[in-house]
Amino acid sequence: CNQNGWAYNLSGGDDGVLHVDVTVPDDNAKQQVWDKYGEIDPGMAGGDLVLNANVSGAAAGGGANTYTVVAGDNLSKIGEKYGISWQQIFEANKDIISDPDMIHPGQELKIPSA
Repeated sequence: CNQNGWAYNLSGGDDGVLHVDVTVPDDNAKQQVWDKYGEIDPGMAGGDLVLNANVSGAAAGGGANTYTVVAGDNLSKIGEKYGISWQQIFEANKDIISDPDMIHPGQELKIPSA
């Protein structure tokens, strides 16, 4: 389905998992998708429901060093990978992270230079 710059595809298999692929026009819309996903019953998120959210090619920024959060990540762990503090990552991503202890798989974080 494609509506107002938002496109999505739903697919399910014999494994009982619903896959949702979403393409949105900008980073703000992408964050809205992840916020809604975060409201889903924690027992369902990441198990029976898998979400992949992307910004359409025309709106996606380039050149910035980014990292996509995976299950089990926290800002400290990500910072260690890049040789920077969790505070630096938090400061660079205040537009999408309001609480440094609440990041979600699939979020794309800007990684500042060390």
